Amino acid sequence: MLLPGVELSVKEGSNGIHCLIVFKNEDWISGDTEKINQFLDEVFKGIDNREKENTRCNMDLEHTVKCLDSYNNDYFIMMAHIEQKSGFLKECNGGLITSLSSKKWFKDNILGLQKGRARKEMKKLKGWMGYEIPYIEGSDCKSVEDIGKGNPCYIKIGDGNFDSVVLAFKDNQNRISLSQKKYNHGYIKSIQFIGGKLDAQEILLSPELNSLIGIRGSGKSSIIESIRYALDIAPSTADKEYKNDVVKNLLESGGQIILNLQDDYGKEYKVKRVYGETPHILDHNDKEINISINTILQTPLYFGQKDLSYMDSGYELNLLNKLVGENLSGFEESLRKVNNRLNNDVSKLLDLEEEIEKIPELENSLSDIRHKIKIFEDKGLAEKLIKQVNFQKDKNKIQRINKLITDFYKEIQLLMQSNIVADLEKSKNFSSIEVPNIATKVDREVNKTLQMKDKIEKIAAEITTSSNLMTEYLKDIQETINSLEEEFAEVKREIDIPNLDPDDFSKYKMSEEKIAEKIRNARSKSEKKIEIRSKIKGILEERNNVLLDEFNKYKKSIEEINSNQSALQLSIEFKGNKAVFLNDLIQNFKGTGINQTSYKAISENFSDFTALVEDVLVDNSKRISDLISDTQLLKLKERVRTAYSKLINIRTNNKIEINYHGKPIAKHSIGQRASALVLFILSQKKNNLIIIDQPEDDLDNQVIYNEIITNVKSRKANVQFIFATHNANIPVLGDSEQIIAVSYDEKQIITEIGSIDKKKIQTKIVDIMEGGQEAFSKRTQIYNLWQKG
Repeated sequence: MLLPGVELSVKEGSNGIHCLIVFKNEDWISGDTEKINQFLDEVFKGIDNREKENTRCNMDLEHTVKCLDSYNNDYFIMMAHIEQKSGFLKECNGGLITSLSSKKWFKDNILGLQKGRARKEMKKLKGWMGYEIPYIEGSDCKSVEDIGKGNPCYIKIGDGNFDSVVLAFKDNQNRISLSQKKYNHGYIKSIQFIGGKLDAQEILLSPELNSLIGIRGSGKSSIIESIRYALDIAPSTADKEYKNDVVKNLLESGGQIILNLQDDYGKEYKVKRVYGETPHILDHNDKEINISINTILQTPLYFGQKDLSYMDSGYELNLLNKLVGENLSGFEESLRKVNNRLNNDVSKLLDLEEEIEKIPELENSLSDIRHKIKIFEDKGLAEKLIKQVNFQKDKNKIQRINKLITDFYKEIQLLMQSNIVADLEKSKNFSSIEVPNIATKVDREVNKTLQMKDKIEKIAAEITTSSNLMTEYLKDIQETINSLEEEFAEVKREIDIPNLDPDDFSKYKMSEEKIAEKIRNARSKSEKKIEIRSKIKGILEERNNVLLDEFNKYKKSIEEINSNQSALQLSIEFKGNKAVFLNDLIQNFKGTGINQTSYKAISENFSDFTALVEDVLVDNSKRISDLISDTQLLKLKERVRTAYSKLINIRTNNKIEINYHGKPIAKHSIGQRASALVLFILSQKKNNLIIIDQPEDDLDNQVIYNEIITNVKSRKANVQFIFATHNANIPVLGDSEQIIAVSYDEKQIITEIGSIDKKKIQTKIVDIMEGGQEAFSKRTQIYNLWQKG
């Protein structure tokens, strides 16, 4: 962009001062005619050689401004090379600078100071003026080819026109810099749509503030929700079904959304999602990669319509999880694994107890069997029949041993076929550039270990031989038994006692051995029960440590959040959500006869369901028995025994409280609550992207102007904001880098994209958000009258 201007020496200070006048092209130049030379003729009236560098015009700075104003055309002035000869600072003393800079005409028209570099002098200048205007650089070129050479100066404009430059100077803290702006946060570069109501459209986004504007029902929320859908962020409970329907209506069957992203390090990615399918993440080569979106965009925050005012049970934890995001990844998986181990060991404990509880019944059975055997002994038959019994016992033992050998062989085979062996094979030939000697030693040990594989294979072959021999021995004993069949039959024929079957003796003896073995095993498991109880307690402690790790992570995040701002303060209590725990107790122990008072006592005496399971199943109901009646206890114990797996997986969440100016946020009005949450969200420093759909629905204009806009402007250089809004304050006062004007014609959504500096976009803002130019002008007139009044 090229704007017309002159460097003019005016009669001010000891030697005159140089100023740069920049003219609005369309005001001062029209076709072949222009008014710039007319102005110069006026200020140099009667002076020859005005083109010479140090030729001063007839007027001082004030009268030069008045002369310019007489043309009723736009312009602005910058003071040239202020520290050098004929510079504003060099030629004017402190008193003159103080006098000039206090004038309204000076403040309105002198917008910049060129080549102010000495910090000490700049400090003096600020003291004399009492305010700051931007320092700029310039190439001071003598030809077109020299443009851009010299010290750089950067100006942020959204359109190549005079007005955007003037706005940049007037908002210089945000728009003018002596260093180039670099974005070090991840952000969405653009959104593409294939199919649906935005088919073949692409929306380019700024790394800073993006505002979706449009009348109600124009499609703003549809675009917001589609971004949310592409990022795989689940909608909140508020209007969940509606929000999912909005995405479905926008993308339609087979429709696709593509987000082009950049991470903190400048690497580019794509997120593609077809409606109804899972999202796919691709690198800059369009190759699919297995990473999470949070790896690219650090914990993006999304708040849809009504999310700021909707406060269901547990909203505090949901909000904190949004802010903490990826920092807590892995905890749920760790907890799931611990819970599974706990379930398995509780199941083993109950099985052991069931076996132990059967001991009296088994002992009774054993007594009955032994009584029947004694009848044979009393008749003198036991010695005659015992030989067949012994043969059968020996055969059974050999069969059991054979099974153990076979099982041992199978375990070895499983080991040999496992991934461990395959992974060790892949680890061979290890080498290193940095530590070659160590690498050689490591590779030697890998090869040694793999040599064991051959030894194990030999052992497996020997076990196979043993197993085959055992099969032969079984055949041998069976042949021996078969050869003695006639002998056994002869013994039985000799026995002729009424109501006494010789074959029963063998059955009784075998049963006696089996029952006795069961009793021995059950008694030995009494000791194992103590061992498994101890193991369960260890797992319970491990589970608690996992939850404590998560709690401490939350606590650390809360401390960081609280230190960033003071209005909203969070606190957390480990397993402190007793209200939810109480409700869960009532739901899970219906029908046990426990009353409300007892439920409350249980919730106060136990931290969670696992503590209750521990007391009932491991500690013989030591604590719970003091809180409920014996009848209730019996029913509760039965419920715990049958539903322990479900109960273990029910968490008592940490209690999180949010206070706004010392008062619980839930006790504030909806507007105050929403305002507090928005300010709180904007204060977060670990989130690359913040998306909010129509925050003004729950906020008043004063809050938006005084607090929200201020925060957005201060944070947008480090955070990408995407707002959907029908409130003009956000895009206009927030100085939105990109505006997406949205309209809907029943078949498709149409977008018009540009910055706040573009005339077309400005017209859209007036038409959409101010009710049109006429309504805007009338309001302006009324406001001006009110100010005069």
